Amino acid sequence: MAFHTRWSIARSSFPIWVGLVLGCGCALPLVSDQRQQIVVVSVSGDWTQVCQDPKGDCNVSGSPESPLRFGQTINSGDICLIGDEAGSIVLKYATPADDKLYPFPCEKTDVGNGPTCTVRPRKGCGVDVRKMGEQRSGIRNFLAVMARITSSQPEKYMVAASRGAEAELVDAVVPVESGQLDLQAVFREMDAGTYYVELAPVGAAAPPGPRSRVSYVKGQAVRAEARGVRGGLYKLALVTEKGEPGDSDCWVLVAAGTGYVKLLAAYQQALAESKKLPAEMDAAATRALLRAYLESLASPKPGVARP
Repeated sequence: MAFHTRWSIARSSFPIWVGLVLGCGCALPLVSDQRQQIVVVSVSGDWTQVCQDPKGDCNVSGSPESPLRFGQTINSGDICLIGDEAGSIVLKYATPADDKLYPFPCEKTDVGNGPTCTVRPRKGCGVDVRKMGEQRSGIRNFLAVMARITSSQPEKYMVAASRGAEAELVDAVVPVESGQLDLQAVFREMDAGTYYVELAPVGAAAPPGPRSRVSYVKGQAVRAEARGVRGGLYKLALVTEKGEPGDSDCWVLVAAGTGYVKLLAAYQQALAESKKLPAEMDAAATRALLRAYLESLASPKPGVARP
């Protein structure tokens, strides 16, 4: 049975990202500078920072009791990250020149090079950040988009908890022509039916536009009224026929003509390369990275909106 929902799309004015290059590779050992910072690229389960030597370099970032979160920057030094036995964490040095990922699945007492995390307040595995660069297996080349995420608000890119087995809207590049959007790429995982949608700018204090009624049939264009909508990044959210919030939303990068073709090709390449990320990457973290990449494509210069 078809059901009724409404879309919400928001436009962005954030800076453009660098190209997404996520090729696989084998990394040489990295010598860790104790003053170097580390970025949490993905985290599954509860991981906390634990000082190993109170007399050493133990500059713990934030509250040591608080679980690490996606996009958080922490300090290296005499610190171990203690995690749940069923969890995993993916790290990256904050140095722009270092584009490698360091995935750590929590499958044993200590990940990497032996039981070096001697101080631990609870059971679980440990990642010794002093030896992070010596981890050779599962390393991937990575992109520089984490700098964009960590300099902003990481939670902005995260997606709400999944509804389980139910289909959701998909982030995408979509074309606009004659005052209409074609949302076929956004709906490709949804059931056929009638929906209500709304547009609202990403990162801007603008109210959503009027809701639009759309019909989705697999393999066919999904036309939505978008009069006055210019190219840029928007949040697209499902709502009910009465205007109440729905249960799924996504980001769409709107473009026209040859601009659409170029942006679509760039994003499709990013999607293909994202499949080369470590298996330890949380699905929500991967989607957040791709959202950040979409945001980078939306503006040619920092703080300048694409017309």
